Amino acid sequence: MRDGWIIFGLFVVFSCKAQQVLPLNTSTFGAVANSYFKDSDNVLDYYTGTWTGSFQDKTIILQISKQIKIPIERFRKSFYRDQIFVKYEIKRNNIILESTVNKDFSDDLKLSIDGSKIQDNGDKITLVFAGGNCSVGIGTITLKKISSTQFSWGYYPGTTTRNDKDCPPNQDYTIYLPETENLIFTKQ
Repeated sequence: MRDGWIIFGLFVVFSCKAQQVLPLNTSTFGAVANSYFKDSDNVLDYYTGTWTGSFQDKTIILQISKQIKIPIERFRKSFYRDQIFVKYEIKRNNIILESTVNKDFSDDLKLSIDGSKIQDNGDKITLVFAGGNCSVGIGTITLKKISSTQFSWGYYPGTTTRNDKDCPPNQDYTIYLPETENLIFTKQ
């Protein structure tokens, strides 16, 4: 009977690997599979809520939420991380030009904005915009804290045109997000 308990104990020890919990800003390069990059300092909480800004003749409303333990894949390994997720609405003269506020992103990540790459002790975060049709507009968005109620926005699209060979001509390829730096958003 004693040998049975020893074998059971060894089975438990080797089959139950503890998940490695790492600070959010730790690189996934070299991290063990299934590591969890946790926002243990609650840096992402600052960015959550509803924010508004104006650019040219448009009003931009951002609805930012914090997501906990989201599965990601890097370097052919699976990980988990806390991140923020942004839904937005862009209006001109109270007419909605583009909105993801009621969009379900479970099957289609087109127009999604998310990320958690923090810099400057959490005063700056870089997000990824998946782009629209045919990934037009895919790029990075940087948010920088200005005060407890404001941050600045910088959007840097990597692709602003479509591929005529693979993208049908009857789609909307307009980039509605404000392509600018230092756009001020205020928390509502």
